[in-house]
Amino acid sequence: MDINDLSTMSVTRSIALSGKKSGGLICIRGTHIGTMITLDNDKKVILGRDASVCTHVINDKQVSRKHIEITYVGTLNKYRIVDFSSNGTYTGDGIRLEKGKEYYLDPAEELYLGNEDNLYKLR
Repeated sequence: MDINDLSTMSVTRSIALSGKKSGGLICIRGTHIGTMITLDNDKKVILGRDASVCTHVINDKQVSRKHIEITYVGTLNKYRIVDFSSNGTYTGDGIRLEKGKEYYLDPAEELYLGNEDNLYKLR
């Protein structure tokens, strides 16, 4: 095999670039500790208590029926977050997200859902 063969390089490059990008959300404190939620590129995921409207259910009284919507935006390597909750969503440094407003957060950011008992980390 010739490592300078352009046809091989082209196929290898195509395979590498077609890799599916994804993000993730990991519960590091709370009812679902250790749970990893894979977030496929540009696919909305809704977290909350109500299974009829949520992709992932979190059974905790501090979590709203429809708490937050998260989308991993692979082209930016950021997470689009929209809060819909009554009890709030907070960043790791204690800033409450405004209800209905879009935020773009970096990987490794922490999010509290409802209170400090439900801590998640963006992967």
